Amino acid sequence: MKAVTTDAELAGLDVVAAIGRGIPADGQARQVMFTDAAIAAAIEAEELGVGPYPVAILARVVRAGGVAEALRLPEPLIGAEPTALARRWLEAALAAADNTEAALAAADNTEAALAAADKAEAAVAAADKADLVFSRWLEMVATLVAVRQPARPAAGTANGTDRDA
Repeated sequence: MKAVTTDAELAGLDVVAAIGRGIPADGQARQVMFTDAAIAAAIEAEELGVGPYPVAILARVVRAGGVAEALRLPEPLIGAEPTALARRWLEAALAAADNTEAALAAADNTEAALAAADKAEAAVAAADKADLVFSRWLEMVATLVAVRQPARPAAGTANGTDRDA
């Protein structure tokens, strides 16, 4: 059984490195990206006051247009510090996707019989898969930010109930 990891321990995790290792690989590296690194990213977002909805919207942008398109946004998350945070994540995802494509190209060079069109199609498929993996990771971060928020009393009541205090 795994020991409990505290927020303080997770806050020191290198999220960018976990993204870089988790996108191109399956298995343990991907698991770390979607567990410990996602929690660490949620902690980073919380510390900057970023709520779950902006992260979820960024995930939708990545899913619809890709990481490269999301990097073109002037403010992927609102505010200078949240934007810098999002850009670090997005740049790591883009680099990981590029590394995946480079690995495919290197493997393709060993198989001279593979047509150029097949190589291009494989590169596009790898980029699409990387975008999908990263958008799912952002969705996980958004979910974690949401569930980590403290419970709030219902609007218009002092203690969250319908009864008079």
